[in-house]
Amino acid sequence: MEKTYRTLTYGNMPLKLDSGSSWIFPKGVEVKAKVDLETGQVTFFVDAKDLELLRSVDK
Repeated sequence: MEKTYRTLTYGNMPLKLDSGSSWIFPKGVEVKAKVDLETGQVTFFVDAKDLELLRSVDK
């Protein structure tokens, strides 16, 4: 059985991939984690909607 969790960094901020700079707040997409509750294996991933955002930035 797998369960999806949000990832957090210092100060309970979400872990993000940097997708460019912004004037005040850095742009980015949240990294989430799938955990296999039987084996403990963790897989990090980006939601499909955020993946589209990353693809558009690289163009």
